[in-house]
Amino acid sequence: MFIAATLAMNSCQMTPASNGNPTYFDLSGFLDQQVETLYKDSFLVLKTSSINLNTDQHEMPWTDWRKELSLFYASDINKVAYSGKYKADTIFIDSTQKQIVYRSTDPKLRTSLMEITFTLPEETVKLIHINNQSQNIIYSNTEDLYLEPLKTYIIKSKQQMILFGVTDLAVKGDFVQKQRSYF
Repeated sequence: MFIAATLAMNSCQMTPASNGNPTYFDLSGFLDQQVETLYKDSFLVLKTSSINLNTDQHEMPWTDWRKELSLFYASDINKVAYSGKYKADTIFIDSTQKQIVYRSTDPKLRTSLMEITFTLPEETVKLIHINNQSQNIIYSNTEDLYLEPLKTYIIKSKQQMILFGVTDLAVKGDFVQKQRSYF
């Protein structure tokens, strides 16, 4: 399903906290590897966007991958300030998949949930799901982010503002390898 060379580099990454204990999944490091591969292998993105069910689709001839995945980067919980603020559970779905689930223990944190599904026995990342929530007295926002490495990403957002009502946003980006022109 995935390119064999990239499977080897997509393993779960944990980085030590300043006290030497392992911390959470290194989402930024993982995304950096994805971005490097997307540039190196000349991928582009076929993007489908929807705002309140009005849909638009276009192919982006050149993609700034860091910007394209910026909401994922912004959801990284592997920071010293978040140490101890997430509870981790490991779930074995079956003999070919496991999932690590991080749940926030502090309701004030924007990223409330991160689930990473791995294929076994290689422990390569198959799917990342993130739930972000933010609110104040006039605004609330819920985001669900999904990333299938080197395949696709989906961002679903529901924004509610007192004066403007509810806005549903969705973006799906399919990673497509550029066709090389020889003539």
